[in-house]
Amino acid sequence: MSEPEFDESVVRADKRSKVVALLVAIGAFLLVRELVADVQFASIVAATAGIGARLYIPYHASVRVPESDRTSLSEHPTVGAYHHGAAGIGLAVLSVVAVVAFAVTHGFVTSIGVGIIAGVVAYVVLSSALRQG
Repeated sequence: MSEPEFDESVVRADKRSKVVALLVAIGAFLLVRELVADVQFASIVAATAGIGARLYIPYHASVRVPESDRTSLSEHPTVGAYHHGAAGIGLAVLSVVAVVAFAVTHGFVTSIGVGIIAGVVAYVVLSSALRQG
């Protein structure tokens, strides 16, 4: 079984997304660490923001390809069958909401829980609102 062919712009975006995700994670860590002064919390937020960027960038490149030439990301044998755009944005929402919740409550577990709930809601809403990549 051969792997599906993806548009060159999607392949380039996938490669670049690794670097962008790393930069997003580093930036998020440094910013959140300064805002809330909790290294463990900043690490969790940075990781989710970086993973969100890594998932969203190839999705965004994929939906910019004309539909007649597009190969769905989920057709690749090593990619999960979920909505990559919604997952990427959901993780970004999770990160932002968790930081806001931590700034308000100073509760580690509460903030992570509120962030997860917001991320899941964002994923569910966006998975039906966004085009499949």
